[in-house]
Amino acid sequence: MTKSAWGWTWFAFLLALDIAIPWYVLTSVEKMSGAFLFWTIWAAAAIISAFIVLLKWRGVEE
Repeated sequence: MTKSAWGWTWFAFLLALDIAIPWYVLTSVEKMSGAFLFWTIWAAAAIISAFIVLLKWRGVEE
């Protein structure tokens, strides 16, 4: 797999977690702390992932 494919796969995985965890896994959790902890961790992972992608971004050489 290319680096670009790994990046897209990772972001698709984050999107799947974004949908699956709150709507399916945390539906029976009555406390809001579970949801807030998930969103905090998810946001940190997304920000770090975007930062890594931007660090490795290079312009197309002509």
